[in-house]
Amino acid sequence: MDGNKSEFSGAAAFEKAAAFGDAGAQRRLVKKRLLVVLIGAGLSLFLSRSGVLSLFFLVPLGFVAFRYGFRVAWCTVASVIAANTLALVGGALSIGVPLHTLFFNMFYFAAVTSVFMCILKPPLLFLHKTHPVLRLVAGSLVVSLLLIGMFLRAAASPGFLEQFALLANAALERQASGGYDVVQRALMAEIQAVDVLLFAQTIVLRGGALAAASFLFFASRQMSILFARIFSRSRAPNSGGFTHQRGDFKTAPQMIWVFSGALFLTVLTNMAGRQLPQIILWNILVFCAILYLAQGFGIIRFFIAKPAVTPFLKLLLSVLFVLLLLSPGINAMLLSGVALLGIAENWVPFRVPKSNRPPSTPKAGDE
Repeated sequence: MDGNKSEFSGAAAFEKAAAFGDAGAQRRLVKKRLLVVLIGAGLSLFLSRSGVLSLFFLVPLGFVAFRYGFRVAWCTVASVIAANTLALVGGALSIGVPLHTLFFNMFYFAAVTSVFMCILKPPLLFLHKTHPVLRLVAGSLVVSLLLIGMFLRAAASPGFLEQFALLANAALERQASGGYDVVQRALMAEIQAVDVLLFAQTIVLRGGALAAASFLFFASRQMSILFARIFSRSRAPNSGGFTHQRGDFKTAPQMIWVFSGALFLTVLTNMAGRQLPQIILWNILVFCAILYLAQGFGIIRFFIAKPAVTPFLKLLLSVLFVLLLLSPGINAMLLSGVALLGIAENWVPFRVPKSNRPPSTPKAGDE
């Protein structure tokens, strides 16, 4: 069901052991895989509750998927969902919290981990035939809806605004008393917690949730591939088509009309002050921008993968690109430029392979 040829010794060894009836080898391999499932699920659960490192809780699941294949990966996902549910229920019972208040948290965790694994190792045939980039964007859209629901649910709770106001006012006071001039301190003092909350709500509803989910899945996948390469003898993790297809992703040509129409309508609805259409249109714009960003990355990979580019130059360009992505301000311009590069391919064929066919003149190559 994975659809990808296993590139690690674990799956191949299991199949050979089963074919030759080696019961001892099968038991050893089952124990090894069970240990992998427990370690992967435990590490993922630990990271999800570790504060700042919680951003990386999907990386152990991705590592297991690339390193050990479909079955072990989905067993790990099922295990971490079960462990997270038990931890939440146990914690709620110990402090007397009603269990029905935990449903959304349990559902969100299960949805994020399952969607991430559907992106890497899709269980359904039609999903497997879909390009990995489209799976990532579709999965990000699903999770973004959950993020919006979680944000609105939290904002509507009775004590949320008061708690948020305390935290926001404390942060604003620290900023206002920092190394700013008189004008800047006065402006900081005028900012209210409600204004911060409204600004956050505007960003989340207008594509921020979709962009955040896409970044989470993309960064987790990249780190998973990196660790799988480091800990793999073959140095070739089964990446599900992300790394072995050299810049082949192209957005449908009709998407440019969707992007242009959404951009035009966004300006009109902004002038008219219509909130709901703005939210829908902004999410469409972000959706299209992510697709064109992936297309722009495909163009860059196409040129870097050319034989004329030496391995040292490839490494240098990759490091430089990562450093630019980590630079505040520059990364926004860089990502915008990459997205514009993807849009420009609607008119400029950047990825046209050089033809090595003989000349069309009869007998031109015969001597």
